[in-house]
Amino acid sequence: MKFFIKLNTISALYAIALFIAIELIINVSHISMLTGWEWDNVYIVIAAINVIGLLLSTILFIYLTKKWNIGRKYSYLSLLLWVPYFILFFSFFPVVFPINVGVTLFPRFNLLIYGSVILYPVYILFINLYASPLSTDYEEIRH
Repeated sequence: MKFFIKLNTISALYAIALFIAIELIINVSHISMLTGWEWDNVYIVIAAINVIGLLLSTILFIYLTKKWNIGRKYSYLSLLLWVPYFILFFSFFPVVFPINVGVTLFPRFNLLIYGSVILYPVYILFINLYASPLSTDYEEIRH
C-alpha cells in the first residue's frame, strides 16, 4: 500500500510540474497585464522559469524515486498515472481562474503545448531509467 501511495504521489508531482509549465505559457497575456511588462519580457521570464523548473524538478524526481525505492518495474506505471492527474489539474484550474473570452493562444503556443505533452512520457521514462538501480551479477546470483 505504501508503494502505491508513493507511486501516485510522484505521478501527481509529474503532472503538477507539466501543468505549471503549460499554465505559465497559456497565461502570458494575464501575466503581462498584471505586471505591466511587455510581452517579450514576459516570454523571456517564463522561459527562464520553465528551464529552471525543469532542472529542479528533474533533480527532485530522481531524488524521490531513489529515496522511495520506486525504481522497480512497477515504477513504469508512472508513465501512465500522471495523465489522470494532469487532466484533473487542467480541467479544475479554469473553474477557479477563468480565462477571458478575448484571449486566444497563438499557434506556436499550441504546438509547444502539444509537443510538451507528447514528449513528457519520454522524460519520465528517462528519469525512471536513471533512478532505477541496475542489477549486478551478484544480486542475480543471490536471488
